[in-house]
Parts: sequence; structure tokens; C-alpha cells
Amino acid sequence: MGQSVSENDSGFSSKAMRILAVVMVVLAVIYFLPAFMSRTSEINGVSKAAAYKSAMKVKRYLSTNDRVIFDTAFGLLDKIKSQEGPDAFAKAVDGMTPEEVIDLARTEVNAKIAAGDPEFKQYASWDDMITKLVDTSLGSSRSRQGGAQQPAPLRQSERPGRPQ
Repeated sequence: MGQSVSENDSGFSSKAMRILAVVMVVLAVIYFLPAFMSRTSEINGVSKAAAYKSAMKVKRYLSTNDRVIFDTAFGLLDKIKSQEGPDAFAKAVDGMTPEEVIDLARTEVNAKIAAGDPEFKQYASWDDMITKLVDTSLGSSRSRQGGAQQPAPLRQSERPGRPQ
């Protein structure tokens, strides 16, 4: 009779431990899943700081070319909309996708160009501005790297003055 009591105890505690382990795994999945699965594609415009923080998250999923255009558009929208008021920028980009931000910036910049704004007088259109800005930034990095010079030759296999 002593054995049957100990078998029942070990069976009960083993069953309880399995249930407890399953419950803990489920709670861990519920707790950690949103952190790993939260891929946002919209800008959170609650405040200007939140908009910039969510823009950093959104940029992670863009190609390099789209990221450059998005950065330019986002910065220009901040500059243009901040002239309208302190919260105008955050309200303007709230809930937008990167493509919508770029389209809004394109519209705003083309309107400024058409109105003859002195800051945009050197550009004919949004596309012209993006082309010139990208060429300028690439040109400055090229000039730092030596421009059109040929790459340095590989190291010679023979060293004068040393035994072979």
C-alpha cells in the first residue's frame, strides 16, 4: 500500500509540473511574440519625437534607394510643415506609410517650386531635386575616396632589401 501512495504522488506532481510548464510557455510566447513580430509600416504621429522614432523603424524595411528618398522627404516635410505650426508635422505624417510620406513631400515641394519659393528656385521639380541631391551626396563621398583615380596596386610580392 505504501508503494501505491508514492506512485500516485509522483504521478500527480509530474502531471502538475507538465501543466505548469505548458502554462509558462504559453505566457512566455504571449509576452515575447509582439516584440519580435511588430513590423510597423506606418508613422506614429503622436508627437514629433514619436514620428522620428517610428520613421527609424520604418526605414529598416526599405531598400537603400528608397531609404535615401524617404529620409529626404521626411526631412523636407518636417521643415515645410514646422513653418505652419509646432504640431503640423506630426499631424501631417501620422498613420502614413513611407510611400505616402514621399508622395506628400513631392506634392509640397512641387507646390513650393510652382510658387517660386527662393529655397527651391534651383530645382525644376521634385525629381530634379532628388537627382541633384543624390548626385551631390554621392559626389562628395567620391571626392573623399579619391574620385576617378584607379585603386591602389596590390602589394608587391618582392620586398627589396629582404632575403627571399
